[in-house]
Amino acid sequence: MDSLVGKNRYWVLRHGKSIPNERGLIVSSMEHGVLPEFQLAPDGVDQARLAGELFLQQLKENNIELDKVRICYSPFSRTTHTARVVAEVLNLPFDSPQCKMIEDLRERYFGPTFELKSHDKYPEIWALDEKDPFMKPEGGESAADVVSRLATAMESMEADYQR
Repeated sequence: MDSLVGKNRYWVLRHGKSIPNERGLIVSSMEHGVLPEFQLAPDGVDQARLAGELFLQQLKENNIELDKVRICYSPFSRTTHTARVVAEVLNLPFDSPQCKMIEDLRERYFGPTFELKSHDKYPEIWALDEKDPFMKPEGGESAADVVSRLATAMESMEADYQR
């Protein structure tokens, strides 16, 4: 694959504190990730709002017009909720071409062994990744799989959006 040199600028934002974060749960499957009960916790809404305000400040400082902004997010409810809050802060209509769900931006799927289990199991996953980034947790995605999927998403965004 050729080196990806983008013509656009990207501001990457992780979702705010989610209900699974509060509960100490791993939620990485599409099946569970899209459920409304796994959206942002109240603290996460505040975090998303603050992130939106900081982003708006950066846009103003860099003279970037709001009509040039595109918000891309995964189908997981916690990221959709985060994107919706940021769009609200920016005064962008969420149900418009400026906001787009991209499935390839989704969470890494850790497989059924880890799904809905305690987040205390994350070190097991990181140990696998450290040994071999191409090793998949049983039924899940490897770190290399995620890198490939995200590169595809970036290529798609580069093709779809012009600065």
